[in-house]
Amino acid sequence: MNCCAESNASVKKTERRNPRISTLKFRVAVGTADNPKVLSWSAMESCSSALCVLILLTTTFTTVSGADSTEISVNLNDSVTLPCEDRCSGLVTWSQSSSGVVAQCNRTSCLSVKDGFNMSRDQYLKGNLSLIIPVADPSKSGEYTCQCDHKNISNVVLVVSKVIFHGNATLPCSVTCSALATWVRTKDRSHVLAQCDQTSCQSIKPGFHMIHDQYLKGDLSLYITDADFSMRDTYTCHCDGTDYCDVELVITALNSTVQITPGESLVLDLDVLDPVEVLYESAEAGGSSSGQICTVDGRSLQCSVDYKQRVLFSPALELKGMNLSDGGVYTIRDLRTKEGIHVYTVTVRDDPHPPEEQKIVLSVLELTGIVVGTVVIITVIYSVILFICKRRSSLCVRDCEMNHIRGNGQNNQDTEEENILPPDQR
Repeated sequence: MNCCAESNASVKKTERRNPRISTLKFRVAVGTADNPKVLSWSAMESCSSALCVLILLTTTFTTVSGADSTEISVNLNDSVTLPCEDRCSGLVTWSQSSSGVVAQCNRTSCLSVKDGFNMSRDQYLKGNLSLIIPVADPSKSGEYTCQCDHKNISNVVLVVSKVIFHGNATLPCSVTCSALATWVRTKDRSHVLAQCDQTSCQSIKPGFHMIHDQYLKGDLSLYITDADFSMRDTYTCHCDGTDYCDVELVITALNSTVQITPGESLVLDLDVLDPVEVLYESAEAGGSSSGQICTVDGRSLQCSVDYKQRVLFSPALELKGMNLSDGGVYTIRDLRTKEGIHVYTVTVRDDPHPPEEQKIVLSVLELTGIVVGTVVIITVIYSVILFICKRRSSLCVRDCEMNHIRGNGQNNQDTEEENILPPDQR
């Protein structure tokens, strides 16, 4: 098949607190002393004593409970702040449902228990107990709880909206469930993907799993490994037959840059089996017309008049005979959802070397010239120095020889003079 092309997935979470089976029963089932508004007063007034007793029993022994949470979405690698405000003079802790305490603060100092999570002591003293995540990645998805001296202040569900293609995705759902919890595709409930109960968890379909320790803590998140376009869908988590979380997994488009010469073919991978359309946006005002150029549904290919004779399908799309005017952006998009699947940015050039390659070649040539020039200069300087040294050496030798000859001549002359003198004058 968004990508290392830069490719990603987004998770949109909708947590429902109203089960489809019985609105009144559910509202009472999740009611707590902290949130009595979930009970319908008019319904309570009109119920019989026996029904009231039944409702109270349901409230006491329900198998499911939940708490309201604030949901925050953030893009991959962006920073995000999880809000929590309270005047706390004791220990403040932030916990992630899947990994425990991640940061904490008191009046003396703040501590990052796990890398990637920070709190500010100055803000703590002002009543701002927010948790700062400098870089959001898929592992940061999930439910967070802010506590002051072990008392809950706020719950925040963080959704990292982009997940690396062929990477891992987390579909968060935080509900305390003492019965069977299952994940299914919302439109295909007959096939369970993963499930958990009090004993263990099972991965029914490869690539989907839950974690039992987290299930026991009320974290029913579904983990997807090696996410691809076939997994794009809305997923539902339910406990004991009651739906609680709807999460949409969206894989964002792959991005590719293509540089070709006129006459070559452009190959566009479809990446999915679903019906798709190919959109074209010209890079130049005077280029080919922009808009939809082809649609593919199964083995059926339909193209506009301008492209009908130029496109081959086997199984990728091949656009033959690219011209200079064909440069631009080609987008493969899901025909039903209009979600981008693959975006190709195409440049058509006469020059076989694109500007980047030309710059590299020129840089190499410049560097080579500098090196060669330096070597030549060093060689010339060395040769000159060597020549001067040899010249001086030969002159020195000649001077020595001349001095030696002169010395010998003077000695000979002195000897001859001595021989000429009378013995008494020697």
